[in-house]
Amino acid sequence: MHSMLNRKTLLAASLALCFSSSAFAKDLSISMYADVTGFDPHDTTDTLSYSVQTGIFQRLFEFDNKMKVIPVLATDYTSNDSATEFTINLRQGVTFQDGTPFNAEAVKVNLDRLANPANHLKRNGLFSMIQTVEVTSPYQVKITLNKPFGAMINTLAHPSAVMHSPASLKAYPNEADLSVHPVGTGPFKFVEWQQGKDVKLVKYDNYWQKGWPKVDSVTFYPTPEDSTQVAKLKSGAVQAVYPLPSDLVDTVKSDPKLDIQSDAGIYLYYIAFNTQMKEFKDVRVRQAINYAIDRNLWLKVGFAGLGEPSTSPLPKNVQFYQKQTSPDYSYNIAKAKALLKEAGYPNGFDVEMWSSNKTDRIRTGQFIKQQLGLIGVRVKQVPMDAGSITQKLWSTPNPADAKVQMYYGAWSTSTGDADWALRPLFATESFIPKGYNVSYYSNKAVDADIAAGLQTADMSKRKAAYDDAQKLLWADAPVAYLGSPDNLVGKTKDLSGVFMLADGTLLFNQAQFK
Repeated sequence: MHSMLNRKTLLAASLALCFSSSAFAKDLSISMYADVTGFDPHDTTDTLSYSVQTGIFQRLFEFDNKMKVIPVLATDYTSNDSATEFTINLRQGVTFQDGTPFNAEAVKVNLDRLANPANHLKRNGLFSMIQTVEVTSPYQVKITLNKPFGAMINTLAHPSAVMHSPASLKAYPNEADLSVHPVGTGPFKFVEWQQGKDVKLVKYDNYWQKGWPKVDSVTFYPTPEDSTQVAKLKSGAVQAVYPLPSDLVDTVKSDPKLDIQSDAGIYLYYIAFNTQMKEFKDVRVRQAINYAIDRNLWLKVGFAGLGEPSTSPLPKNVQFYQKQTSPDYSYNIAKAKALLKEAGYPNGFDVEMWSSNKTDRIRTGQFIKQQLGLIGVRVKQVPMDAGSITQKLWSTPNPADAKVQMYYGAWSTSTGDADWALRPLFATESFIPKGYNVSYYSNKAVDADIAAGLQTADMSKRKAAYDDAQKLLWADAPVAYLGSPDNLVGKTKDLSGVFMLADGTLLFNQAQFK
């Protein structure tokens, strides 16, 4: 009898222990809409992969949640006036997850790799202005550029500019091997990637930021189906959904155990006009379309009303943003019709609009079609998968061969600086396939402003250049500026420190459970 009681007591105690430890289990599970493409940020172009990579890797500079640059593996920097030399001091006492020390040599190895076109890395273009990286002391590097580039520090904060362990770069010279053996200085170590199933990271015990991370592991589950993502969150199978589809906001709001983390975004949604087309050569037609779209209603239809309508070619949280008031582009059908009539299109015209086939793009595309129909612009919506868009839109070698008429898309200023908001979309040098200027827009004054913004490290001179560029681009309307939706993460109420940066990257390094 006595031993039986002991066994019962022990069983009860161990069950209680099980329940209490599971209640305090520090394992975080996150559902995301697709799978990662790999684990070498130098060779990555998608925000979702960068999000997972941010747990493993760090950069010299990163962004806070207002897209302000903050030093991380760097402590500070100085530059010359002409923005061709940048001297960066580095944080001491940091190790990579394989025990290799982080120092100036490690920075040189990584930046040399990124800047060398022979490596055929997808992000080489962002760093092609680096001429030399010199180790000036064990914890200081001097970067010399082949041309002035005032946006250099913001570019070093881009999600691709990470520091790999030099030992792993040496052990895995082949890109395919390196991409599945990531070693960084971040709070989580890579464990495994089962393609299409999950990605598992665990806590790095010697992480340099004392007291972090607060969770023992993070597992990501690719879940393409929106409703399945939210079902997982409601059942407790995951504690966060990245990003939360806006049409499921109400489902999450109605559950007392769940919460929505909402942060301002810097994705600019826009409709590009191919300015080689007769209709779109006329600025009055382009302005008419800007007047014909109710931006607040567009946010309601596509993004549960959460976000900011455009007030400039730059989204609000981008460095050097300046609100534009002339023209005001408030919703005005009469004004739009008058402009079309003046341009010689009293009965409007027919036009095709290409976009991705993502659910939210199709839905908001239908709304745009309906809005433009009110001024006689008859839109044929053409949704495409990523492969078709790449082939038909981004791969056209000659502007004259471009078949695109209107393109509905979005652009993330992932360096947080005006240069990367304007140059890829509006500079003459950025015509497809060199850049993303789908409008084939060319304006010498705008080109001069964009160039002037890079010629100096002086913030006031840069600001003056970008102020002028925004004013010109707003009035010239090479695109219809729509707005920037908020970034939404669905999560359990007891989870904090998991949110999206304005550029759409997920941060989970400071995740903790109450």
